[in-house]
Amino acid sequence: MIRITDKSFRYTTSFNTDLGKKFRKIAQEKRAAEASKKISEAAVVNCVVPIVARRSAPKA
Repeated sequence: MIRITDKSFRYTTSFNTDLGKKFRKIAQEKRAAEASKKISEAAVVNCVVPIVARRSAPKA
C-alpha cells in the first residue's frame, strides 16, 4: 500500500477520481480470483483416480 510519505504517492483530487471505475475494477479482480479458485478446485477434484482391485491370476 502506498503511503502519503512515499515519493511515488501522487495526490488525485476528488473531482478527477472515478469511483465507479474503481469499484468495477475491484469486482472484476474478485470475479477473476473466484474463477481461478474454482479452476484450481476442479483440477484437484479431477485428479483423483479410483483404486481398482487387481485380480490375481489363478494359481496353477
